[in-house]
Amino acid sequence: MLTHSTRRWLAGLGVAGAFIAASASPAVAAEAPFEIATHDLLVAPGHLDYGYFYAQPVDTESELKFGQTSVDVDFSAVADFATVEPAWGWACDVSATKLHCETDVEDGQSPWFAYMVTGKDDAKPGQKGSLAISITSGGKTARATADITIAEGVDLVSDPTVEASGTPGGKAGLPAVVRNAGETPVVGAVLVVQAEYLAAYGGDFSNCKSDEWGMTAFCTFDTKIEPGKSYKLSENLPINVAPEARTGAKFPVVLDWWTTDDWDLAFKDWFLDDVKPGKGEELRLVAQSVQGARVPQTDLDKMNNMTLGTVRVTGDNHADLATKGVTASGKKGDVVTVEPSFTNLGPAVLEYLGQGTPGIRLEDLPVRVSVPADTTVIEAPYDCVPFAPEKEWDPWTAGWGEPGAKEYACQVLESWKDYETSYSFALRIDKVVPDATGAITTTLVGDPNKGNNTAKIVINPTNTDGGGDGGNGGGDNGGGLPITGQSTGLIAGLGALLLAAGVGGYLVAKRRRTRFVA
Repeated sequence: MLTHSTRRWLAGLGVAGAFIAASASPAVAAEAPFEIATHDLLVAPGHLDYGYFYAQPVDTESELKFGQTSVDVDFSAVADFATVEPAWGWACDVSATKLHCETDVEDGQSPWFAYMVTGKDDAKPGQKGSLAISITSGGKTARATADITIAEGVDLVSDPTVEASGTPGGKAGLPAVVRNAGETPVVGAVLVVQAEYLAAYGGDFSNCKSDEWGMTAFCTFDTKIEPGKSYKLSENLPINVAPEARTGAKFPVVLDWWTTDDWDLAFKDWFLDDVKPGKGEELRLVAQSVQGARVPQTDLDKMNNMTLGTVRVTGDNHADLATKGVTASGKKGDVVTVEPSFTNLGPAVLEYLGQGTPGIRLEDLPVRVSVPADTTVIEAPYDCVPFAPEKEWDPWTAGWGEPGAKEYACQVLESWKDYETSYSFALRIDKVVPDATGAITTTLVGDPNKGNNTAKIVINPTNTDGGGDGGNGGGDNGGGLPITGQSTGLIAGLGALLLAAGVGGYLVAKRRRTRFVA
C-alpha cells in the first residue's frame, strides 16, 4: 500500500511543479534588477491553503546578492472573507490588513516567502480579491499581485495503488478510478499522468494531450462526478512498454486527479506547446451533460487524489551485469582511490534502482561493495550507503556517502547495454597486508550469467597481472601509486563529474543524487 508519507512526497512534487508553472508577475519598479514570481489561490470557507512567492533576477545571466530583504503584503482587499498569515522563516509584524517581514538572505540564495490563507467560515464561493505584494532589497522594490478566490470545497479520492503488466515492446493497461468523497457534485476533472519513457503513456484519446515521449499526459473530463460514487475510465490507460525494458522491472506511473478549477489556476500560464491531443475516440468516465453556471471548486485534500501505478515487465528480456575489480598499492597511512565497476552487457536496459524508487528496500539495491580488511573508507560515493540490514531503512534519510563502513549497498542509475557504472572510494591503508581483499558484487533478478557478478578489490596485491577482476574480463590498476591530500578530492571529483556527464539529462534532473533538506 502507498504510505501516507510517499503520497505526501508525490503530492509535494505535483504542487511544486504547479507552482513553478505559474506565471511570474514582473516588477512594477522598472529599476529593480529582480521581479516577483507568484501565483493565485483557491481556498474554501473554513479551510487553509498555502501561497508562495519569490524574487528572481530580471537578467537570468546575472547572480544577485540580496542580503537584508523585506516583504510587504497588503491583504485589505481580501480581509472580509479570508485571513493571511506568514508561514515560516521571516520575522514579521502583522496588522489587521498588512504583513511586514524581514530576513537576511544568504549569498547565492533568493528571497522565498510562504504564507497561509484561510477562508472565513462565512465566506461565500465566488468572493475574490488581490494581495498586493512587494519585495525590497538594496533600496530597490518589485511589486506583484496574487488573486485569492473563495471556492466550493470538494474532495476527489483515488485508489492508493494500481498495477498492470506487459511484455517488452507491448502494452500494459493501467486501471484508474476516481471517487467523490464529498457531499457536493464535482463538475469536471483532469487526470494528470506522469510516466517513465520505458513505460510511457501510449494512448491516442482526443481528450488527452501528451508530449512526444509519453512521459506526461493530461486527460480532461466534463463529467459531473456525483457524491459517494466511483467513476472508472472507459478503458484502461494504455502504457507502452519499451522493447528494451528489462523483465522483472517495475516502473512507476503517477495518476493525479485535479478539479478543473485547480488545474486551470495552476497551469493557465504554463507552456503547453509540446503536448498534443490524440486523434482517436474520447476517454470517458460517465457521460452526463453539464448545464448552468457554477462556482469555482477546489480540492480540500490533495493528498488522497493521487494513485501510484506500477507497470511490471514480463517476458524474457534480461540484463547481464559483469563486474570489474580493481587493485591499488600504498604504504601505511596512504590514501588510495579505487573505482570498482560493472558493465551492463544487455540486452535489456537496467532501469534506475535507488533512492527515488517507490518501495525500495536496502537489500533491493543491486550493487554491494565490501571493503578490504585493514583499510578505512574516508570518502564514499553518494550513490552508496552503509549496508546495515538490521537497522530501520529510510532511503530519504539514510547515510548516502557516509564514510567508515565495512560494506556498502549502492544504487544504480539507468544503464544501457555496454554502459559502465563505477563507484569511487577513497581508502586509507591502516595496515599493510598483502592481498587485502574486498569485492564488488551485483545481485539482479534474472541476470543470465551469475559467473561474472563478483570481482575483487585488492590492496597491495602480490600478483599484479589483473588479479583484481576475479577472472571477469581484466583488472584495473586503481592506484598503483598512493593518492593523498588534495589529489584524492581532485580525482574523486573528476570521477563524479564524468559519471554525471554520461547520464541522460532527464534522469539527472529527476533523480541523480537528489537530496531534500528541510
